[in-house]
Amino acid sequence: MTNSSGFVAYFGTELRRHRERLGWPREQLAERVPWSVWTVASVEQGRRKPPPGLGEHADALFNLPGVMTELSKKAQDDSTPFGDRIELEQRADAICEYDMRLVPGLLQTEQYARLVHRARRHLSPEEVEDLVQLRMRRQRIFDREHPPLLHAIIDEAVLCRRIGDPAAMREQLQALGAPRRNVTIQVLPFSACLHEAIDGPITIMCLPEEPDVAYSDGWPRGQLIDTPGEVLRAHRAFQQLAALALPPDLSAEMIEAYAEEA
Repeated sequence: MTNSSGFVAYFGTELRRHRERLGWPREQLAERVPWSVWTVASVEQGRRKPPPGLGEHADALFNLPGVMTELSKKAQDDSTPFGDRIELEQRADAICEYDMRLVPGLLQTEQYARLVHRARRHLSPEEVEDLVQLRMRRQRIFDREHPPLLHAIIDEAVLCRRIGDPAAMREQLQALGAPRRNVTIQVLPFSACLHEAIDGPITIMCLPEEPDVAYSDGWPRGQLIDTPGEVLRAHRAFQQLAALALPPDLSAEMIEAYAEEA
């Protein structure tokens, strides 16, 4: 996904052009910046926006004062705050997601999503609807002939936290508990002990023919993680959560019980 202005692709083209001008392979550029060679490749190929700071690093390395920094700022001007994550999500063949706050976006009903976005009081009604429809379009990946595998682990607190009126919450819980192909849901009960993902939500996207990428959803914005060590740490944290969470059948029973009480 590139934005309509084409600055994402243009930044990548210029990054590659200046790298090759110096005779550097991608690995050599990656050694000089705090990002992996896979990030460099993705940016050069226009498959993701330049991460914040890459423009400044490129200017210093290529002796281009302000040129790449300005291009990077324009490339960052995406139409959504989650442009990179959505692009990767659409290409993933497996997604692992943990959240202790809300039902994951890929599993939200339209009404639940609308209520969540309305809580952001700085958004206009039009912006809320745009984000809701974007969320619904993201879910179309499950309508494909070969949909991705989704393994979602949600905290029991998500089931307790009422979003909207009882009817809206009941609809969401019933949708969450309904069997769906390629989707596995586990609930992390209140009785679970401390775990490595205590700092916040985490998503891991497994991409075909590319290394896995993680996404840490924090305040005020999320952050993509693609360094091998950190992605491995995310995988280990998710495996620990899966071991601590209820198995899918008991999770479905718990979700159904909360839906009946909503």
